[in-house]
Amino acid sequence: MTRSACAIFLVLWVRLSLASAVNDYQLIAKGKICEDSARINLPCGFCGPNWGDLQDCEEQCNAKQACSHITYFEDKGCRLYSSCNSPQQQVASVAPQKTQVGTDIYKRNNPKVVTRPDGPCDILASAGTPCVAAHSVVRALYAKYTGSLYRVLRDSDKSSLDIGVHLNGFARVSDQDAFCVKTSCYILRIYDQSEKGNHLDTAPPGGYCHRPMSPVNATKEQISIGGHTVYGAYFEGNMGYRNDKTSGVATGEGEETMYMVTRGDHVNGGCCFDYGNAETDNDDDGQGTMEALYFGTSKGWGHGQGDGPWVMADLENGLWAGDQRVAPAASMNFQYVTAMAKGKKGMMAIKAGNAQQDSLQTVYEGPRPHGYERMKKQGAIVLGIGGDNSYHGIGTFYEGAMTAGYSEDAYDQLIQTNIVAAGYGQSSVVVV
Repeated sequence: MTRSACAIFLVLWVRLSLASAVNDYQLIAKGKICEDSARINLPCGFCGPNWGDLQDCEEQCNAKQACSHITYFEDKGCRLYSSCNSPQQQVASVAPQKTQVGTDIYKRNNPKVVTRPDGPCDILASAGTPCVAAHSVVRALYAKYTGSLYRVLRDSDKSSLDIGVHLNGFARVSDQDAFCVKTSCYILRIYDQSEKGNHLDTAPPGGYCHRPMSPVNATKEQISIGGHTVYGAYFEGNMGYRNDKTSGVATGEGEETMYMVTRGDHVNGGCCFDYGNAETDNDDDGQGTMEALYFGTSKGWGHGQGDGPWVMADLENGLWAGDQRVAPAASMNFQYVTAMAKGKKGMMAIKAGNAQQDSLQTVYEGPRPHGYERMKKQGAIVLGIGGDNSYHGIGTFYEGAMTAGYSEDAYDQLIQTNIVAAGYGQSSVVVV
């Protein structure tokens, strides 16, 4: 390992260590106590319309140095405050107060601010290759991202709900479960966590399929990541997402890096389970008009060794695991797979690895295949379909990102380390 790579890993280890602080909460009083007028309130943040449950409040309090107490109201739920102005003897016992509902008061012992470790897009930004698209249905890809991950549509009344993240960075699936009880829900939009706003909505008609694509079932695939139950985006064919009017995505010979985490045993040979750069007119515009990640067992347009599945680059009218139609790339027979592709003028790279182990393999890095020497990328983003809306591919998408720039190998490995640390397939909570 080079000195610079060692330094990068040391920084990551320090950041992970700083995030390990855990606060203890002690119930100090119960009853009709600490009336509203006596509380010194802090911003509630993402406590929700009913202020949230106890876990929500603990997460919020952990993120604020000034937060010293939590109250739980029987009528409204949990709220943060920094202290109570009532005399101590009143806080410690039941006393007549203006508030007439039961209230539990918790004290935060040994307060330390708990922050999330850097996400993949923080790492890529530090490399000088910032994300221009960051999509995930399972977790935040930035340490400070607090927005929504995706939007679900409820079948019973066609209403929708945005699914956000807990302060631990994982999807608030309890909100989804409550919203979707006794009916089906579908993922209508996957939000872009980057500042570019490149959200993915269900794909409109295209050259191959002249009708809009269907959304995925929002609860079809449940997965535990680091002990947190979340849902993957489970594609079963005829499903796909697209954005034809993007901001910041590479065009022409522009440099880019993209990665995704996918399920290794939910694949087929149909075209095409892709994530990445595609045509803006939803049609096949010829060789070099795409640069997207593909994962599956297709042998019709190029392949690797064995029976697959393979991580390949979809460059339009060709799936490439190298610069030859039949490349020496190995099959990726893992439960969860990290897939990565990079492109710049005259060059491309493909990387792959087990998302549960730290090593990331360079499948290929070198000149582009014959006929693709000059790229004509158009800058749309597709997920689950080909550039012309080919819809026969199946697969599972958890997270992925696209950058402006061709990232260095050391940072590619840091992305893999971050993915492994998230704990794909682990049922116990990962403490970082």
